[in-house]
Amino acid sequence: MDQEEICQICNSAASKYSCPRCNIFYCSLSCYKSQKHENCSESFYRENVIQEMASLKDDEQESAQSSKAMMDILKRLDGTAEAPFGDEEEEDEDDENRFEEIDSDDEENIASLAERLGGIDLDNADAVWEQLTKEERMEFQNILESGDVSQIMPELEPWWMGQYKVDLVQSAEGNKLSTGEKELLEKCPPIKKNIKCFKELCSKEPSTFMKFNLANILAAYALTYRYFNGDFKDCIPEAVNCMISICGNFKCNTIYDCEKLAVESVCHECRQEQLPADSETSLLLAQDVEQFFAGPSNCGVKYRKHFVLAALSDAHRLFSLAKKDDQQRQKQGESGKAAIGEFSSKFCDQVGQLDYLEPGQLKSYIKKLDFVLSYAKDYL
Repeated sequence: MDQEEICQICNSAASKYSCPRCNIFYCSLSCYKSQKHENCSESFYRENVIQEMASLKDDEQESAQSSKAMMDILKRLDGTAEAPFGDEEEEDEDDENRFEEIDSDDEENIASLAERLGGIDLDNADAVWEQLTKEERMEFQNILESGDVSQIMPELEPWWMGQYKVDLVQSAEGNKLSTGEKELLEKCPPIKKNIKCFKELCSKEPSTFMKFNLANILAAYALTYRYFNGDFKDCIPEAVNCMISICGNFKCNTIYDCEKLAVESVCHECRQEQLPADSETSLLLAQDVEQFFAGPSNCGVKYRKHFVLAALSDAHRLFSLAKKDDQQRQKQGESGKAAIGEFSSKFCDQVGQLDYLEPGQLKSYIKKLDFVLSYAKDYL
């Protein structure tokens, strides 16, 4: 072999590489890092670290963090040759402790948040808001402003989109429900008891437009349900107000002559009320209304109207609770009103202003729901 082809560090193996700084030939990484080549390799590492630091100066925050990390590396490089073995072991222990601290950051943050929220009523938004740090509040507000609240909300599967199956061959014991029937009745809102016959409420036959008006009410219910993520418990007046504000048949007694127009009207009213609605919303509501009218598949004729009756019953229950709450507030007067916290005042929703909840109107809305419940029960 030629002298050039022999590793100039170990002088035994064939050389495969050439150092870009001193042009010495070497065969492996161990030879490159050996003491014979230490002065060249260490300065090479140091220059690369400095170049990396310079490249990160565009982002001030990232540059500050990276510079500190790089300076630590430089200090370790400078002290490698001079430090005794005992100090190196202590430094290694410090490095391990530092890495453990970095890895445990997330766990500490989670524990800290859990401690702050300990004993706090998580349904009380104002109380929770008071426990958040400035950074956490800013992060929440940024998510709201971006419109991507889906990342902090649990994924919703409306009850009418569930898969149900009721045995078509029923048990001889009439009161015994099959497993499929129990699941259907548990997951869907309970149907209002004692729904009157339509003829008891109206001597005339229902108009052909009645089904389209019903479609408008169902679409408004579906959007309200989705908007409040299926939870009306702590926002009954707001949910009722939302449904009234987007339901033309409620708000203006509008009569519709086709199902498509009845559904699209809800999206139009949403845009008027500055609620989120686009072409995808319109398509989704059309599918919801179609599913309401179709009823649960694989459940037989007995449950064909179940979705419509369950949705109307849920709306009827919601309006009745709003009426009860309104009566209680009137009895309590101004002294019964709870103080509004920072969160409630900062993130007050427009549909929560209750512009449509006039005392006398709630009763008329409930009567209309009784009317359409009777129609759906007898004529669908």
